[in-house]
Amino acid sequence: MMSPYISSPSKTTSILKEHNIRLSKSYGQNFLVDTNILKKIVSKANIASKDRVLEVGCGIGNLTEILLPKAKSLVCIDIDKKLCAVFRKLFSDYISQRIVLVCKDALRLDYELLEKEYGISKMVSNLPYKIAAPLILKVFSQTQKVLEAYLTIQKDIADRITATKGDKNYSSYTVKANYLAEFENLFSISRNSFLPRPNVDSSFIFRKKKTLALKDTKGFFDFVDQCFAHRRKKLINSLQTDIFYKQKTQFVIASLEEIGKDKNIRAEELSVDDYIFIYKTLVSNI
Repeated sequence: MMSPYISSPSKTTSILKEHNIRLSKSYGQNFLVDTNILKKIVSKANIASKDRVLEVGCGIGNLTEILLPKAKSLVCIDIDKKLCAVFRKLFSDYISQRIVLVCKDALRLDYELLEKEYGISKMVSNLPYKIAAPLILKVFSQTQKVLEAYLTIQKDIADRITATKGDKNYSSYTVKANYLAEFENLFSISRNSFLPRPNVDSSFIFRKKKTLALKDTKGFFDFVDQCFAHRRKKLINSLQTDIFYKQKTQFVIASLEEIGKDKNIRAEELSVDDYIFIYKTLVSNI
């Protein structure tokens, strides 16, 4: 590959300067410029020669360069047209052969179609800070065969994903993410390893897909959001603010009693499995 690595601070800076590119806060652009950490990421991801890997937020290829020798092919996504132009230049020998570059908004893509078209089997990405939280739910909701994902995300999102019931970081997002997959926090990455330096540290997490317990993921997510709508209120009181769920109050209370929970419980005191059970009860009584 290229020497020195694209991910070396001097090389990244040189490339950006050469092409007159200033990284955008609005796109959440913070490039990981520590080659050793990027190699550790790829090592943890256990890339096999048959793997077709999805990389969201490829930028100028800091991670791409380390992934490429390991994977069969890559589907790389970035919204920034200037960065895409530089990426095409740097990886011109591989574009359309082993790399598919998609220069579009990652939040507007259909990952079920991408998965089918390119046979994606794994996701390894340093996710742009601005879109990390919603993108995780979107990709994991839409894909079936992307069984594993290895992601660099900001620490506060990792803390929310890996929180347990009763924790201050436990939220509707925690429930939704853990309904879709199992997560493990593998290691931390200092903010000093990024260019420009963000205000927060990052975490590298592993996700393994679950078999979904419900057919209606969107309906379940809407229910969970309503339960957490007023965090300091009792769960039942939060549901009372929605006309539909207000009519189903007795079913919710009955299902809470069935799993040994008091009707005065708050949303953050219920587990993912508790929410699944309650929602199943609701759906069966519609």
